[in-house]
Amino acid sequence: MIGVFIHELIHGIFAIKFNKQGMKSIKLGISWKLLTPYCHCKEPLSVIDYRIVVLAPLIILGIMPAIIGLVIGHNIIYSFGIIFILAAGGDLIILWKIRNESKNSLVLDCPDKCGCEIYEPGESIEEY
Repeated sequence: MIGVFIHELIHGIFAIKFNKQGMKSIKLGISWKLLTPYCHCKEPLSVIDYRIVVLAPLIILGIMPAIIGLVIGHNIIYSFGIIFILAAGGDLIILWKIRNESKNSLVLDCPDKCGCEIYEPGESIEEY
């Protein structure tokens, strides 16, 4: 369970790096309706930055430990990595859905559900 919160915290740390208002734009919490922790960025990010934010926990908690565990022959580290690769399934779905978006588009994270909204260059983004 701690790993799930760390997963969301990693999203938040990377989102802070790419948004203009820093921590003011980040909301971490628990969706009691979905029984899951979440990280929400209140301002739009470029598609490239959003992809990095979405991929960060998969790489840090999943892929890196799995590779390290495999290389050094440590089954617990390897298993930890595999679990967090699987835990990033929702993130991978989001990446798949935005795979064809223009690098000039902006992505606004949805505050109340898993997913995001895409805004093309020049398109007006309502107050976020």
